[in-house]
Amino acid sequence: MKKLTLAAAALCVALGGTAARAQDAGALLDLLVKKRLISDQEAEEVRSELVKESASTAAGKWKLSAPITELELYGDVRLRYEYRGGRTPSEHTDNPNDWYERERERYRLRVGLRGTLADDWFFGIRLETSASSRSTNVTFGGEPSGGPFAKGDDGIFVGQAYFGYTGFPDFKFTGGRMPQPLIVTSMLWDDDINPEGLAEQWKHTFTFDLGGGGGEAVQSYSKGGYSKDGKVVAAPAAEPFKLKLDVFANFAQYVYDDTNPENPIGPRPTTTGNNTGNNQLVPQTDAFMMAWQVGARLTFPNSIYVQLAPTLYNYTGNGDSFNIHFVGGNPALSNSASLATNQTGINSLLVFDLPAEVGWKAWGLPMRIFGEFADNIEGHDRAHAAADLGGFDAHTGQHYAWMIGGALGQLKAKNDWEIRAWYQYAGQYALDPNLVDSDIFDSRVNQKGVAVKAGYMVADAISLNLTWAYAWRINGALGTGGLGDIQVNPLDQYQIFQADMSVKF
Repeated sequence: MKKLTLAAAALCVALGGTAARAQDAGALLDLLVKKRLISDQEAEEVRSELVKESASTAAGKWKLSAPITELELYGDVRLRYEYRGGRTPSEHTDNPNDWYERERERYRLRVGLRGTLADDWFFGIRLETSASSRSTNVTFGGEPSGGPFAKGDDGIFVGQAYFGYTGFPDFKFTGGRMPQPLIVTSMLWDDDINPEGLAEQWKHTFTFDLGGGGGEAVQSYSKGGYSKDGKVVAAPAAEPFKLKLDVFANFAQYVYDDTNPENPIGPRPTTTGNNTGNNQLVPQTDAFMMAWQVGARLTFPNSIYVQLAPTLYNYTGNGDSFNIHFVGGNPALSNSASLATNQTGINSLLVFDLPAEVGWKAWGLPMRIFGEFADNIEGHDRAHAAADLGGFDAHTGQHYAWMIGGALGQLKAKNDWEIRAWYQYAGQYALDPNLVDSDIFDSRVNQKGVAVKAGYMVADAISLNLTWAYAWRINGALGTGGLGDIQVNPLDQYQIFQADMSVKF
């Protein structure tokens, strides 16, 4: 009987892959020992044979350090065709109403490892193409030198490098260059950005049973209301009405700009860039971006949910790289074209953001409506600072941004499809132009327009996606703040089309 059991156990293990043997053999052998079907010595003999066999395979040659309890290799490759164009305004002195256009074929590669360690620790590393914070794309034939098919811009860079701890119930702590820990949209954040710093997350789920679950003996005049002997039977038990409430809090402290050095040799550096009359001291402290997010997701039966994630962003300073005040102005209307083109200043930014989403299923099809409202509470000060430097009127009403849209479908498995469409409005002084999406509206503010995305899953790991957007300048007296791929400011009109094919592994 023991020989038969051993043979059956060996067959089950042999039919599995190397990973299955490593994960399941120990539990299977322990169960057989517990049932007294085999002895401890016989179990150890089988373990030894499995170790020898695994070491002889290619997968078995991978050696992991003892603290690693789980490891995942993942990544994606994407091919893209892109058209991007922008029109100069009518007040442009040299070429009014002219279009600047770019067509590019591009690729993206991202490869990562993430895993868990003993004692509730975790880590992640991801390598990717492109050094840009808002793009991982490489343009075919884009090298300025080196001849055709040169590799000058085909570098590999560290996109993520982080670790964290989950040892306390409902809490997660992360440090490093990490995936975005906040609930965000492309209106405020480009999804390629991996912020650097610290993050603390808390999430707890509450479940409520409201009514249902019982039945009474109710008279029925149909045949189904009686038993065979004519007695009244109880109605079927009603399904409990269940609500699930996920409450979460996400806090982040990002290193926005590192001042180096903090204490230079000699006199402290100064700048006249802010037109202060006298030389202004350059900041000697780092700039941090702080995020405070508290929200909830309420899920009803039948996959209906509502989610709100109000967030406050504030900056502790300007650092030495972003200390010149934002202008984002119109060089054609400014006293100083050089000052009017300052697009990166982070002065007077205290942004309240409220992303919201409502989702449900109808006829088995996922549907959702999403929206967002943002207000730079210090927008008036930002507008006045820009007006003082740019030599134009302060348009203090440009401190709001909002978005509204809808989606049908989802992209999870083969033959799935999804269509998303939305309208977006971003005032000149509402958002941080260094963070907004680099594709939709070309990293710019003072833009309003529409965007549409459509996707189809060719296979479980292969997808096709199309993106189109068109935008117009909101305030014709101002520039379009931000640094994008279109070398035009003000960007009076803008259009983009992208066709992507992606493979995930």
